[in-house]
Amino acid sequence: MPGRWLADARGFTLMEVMIAASVSLIVLFAIYTTIESTSGTYDAGEQRADIQQEGRFAAEMLTRELRLIGYGFVSGGDCNGDTVADNAVLAATPTAITFCADVRNASTTLAGDGTAGDTTLDVDDASGIALSASKGKGANGDELFLMAGGTWEQVWATAVNTGVTPNTVTVNVGIANDFSLGIPVGRPKPITYSWTAGTLSKDDGEGGGLVALAEGIQALQLQYFDGNDVEILPANLAANLANIRRIRSTITLQSGQGSLGAQNFTITSNVRVRNL
Repeated sequence: MPGRWLADARGFTLMEVMIAASVSLIVLFAIYTTIESTSGTYDAGEQRADIQQEGRFAAEMLTRELRLIGYGFVSGGDCNGDTVADNAVLAATPTAITFCADVRNASTTLAGDGTAGDTTLDVDDASGIALSASKGKGANGDELFLMAGGTWEQVWATAVNTGVTPNTVTVNVGIANDFSLGIPVGRPKPITYSWTAGTLSKDDGEGGGLVALAEGIQALQLQYFDGNDVEILPANLAANLANIRRIRSTITLQSGQGSLGAQNFTITSNVRVRNL
C-alpha cells in the first residue's frame, strides 16, 4: 500500500507541463481576442452613436429652417439692410445657403387697424422685435413687413412697448397703406448655413456672425430644384434664386480615429419650401 501511494504521487513530466501551458496560452489568447473584438465593436458603436447624434441635430435644424424660407418676408423687400430688393433665397452654392426667414417665430399680427400715416402700430406680441442696430442690421431696429395679400410694405422698428395691451411698435415712417386687424407683421432675418474645413456653421442674422453648429462634418452637399423638380445646376444658381422650390441636403459626418478607424454617417433630406 505505501508503494502504491508513492506511485500515485508522481509529478508532471516536462512535456505535460509544456502541453498544459500551451493550451492555457491558447485559451487566454482566445479570451483576449474576444474581449478586444468586443471592445472594438463597443468603441465603434459609441463613435457611431456620437456622430449620429451630432448629425441628426445639425440635419434636423437645417431641414426645419429651410422649410421656413420666406416666412415673414415678401420677395422684393430688403432682408439684409442693404436697401436692395431681395429674393427669399439670397445666395446659394453646393456648400452654403443664405435665405430670409423668421426662424424664431418672432413675427406677429396687427391687434388693431393700421391707417395710412400711422407711426405706432398695435400688435399682438412685440416681445420678439429687437431695437439694437447690430441685431437689426440697419440704422433702427428690426425690419418689419406688413403683409395683406398683394399689398405690403416694409418699415423699421424704432420703439417697442410690451407693457401695454395690446403691445405697440413705433416705426421709422408713417405707413403708406391702410391695413386691417389681424394681418401678419413679419420679422425676418438673413440666415446663413455654411460648410468649410469640416465644420457646419450658422449665422442667425442677429449680428453675431457665423457660429459653429457641428464639427466632424466630412461634407455638405446642397442641391436645388425648381417648381418642375428640375435640378438647378451650380453654374445657374445665381440667376435662378427666385425659382428654387425644393432643396436636397446631404450631410456626411466622420468621427475621430477609434480602434476600428474613422466612422462615417450620412443623412439626406428633401425639403419643400413652404412659403414661396
